[in-house]
Amino acid sequence: MSKEIINEYKDQVKSLTERIKELTKEVDDRDAKIKRQLIILEQKDSDLKVLEEKILETKETVNKL
Repeated sequence: MSKEIINEYKDQVKSLTERIKELTKEVDDRDAKIKRQLIILEQKDSDLKVLEEKILETKETVNKL
């Protein structure tokens, strides 16, 4: 009886350990995806700032004409 309980406990620990590994991988994958999206967002923000500067320069040039 106690061997059965010990074996069942071992099986549960093994199962939970596998589940933890799966969840950890999911979190790592999501984290990597979020980081990629953040990099893209930062690049877009930088592009917008450059475009804003060019628009202001163009407006100044037009106003001088």
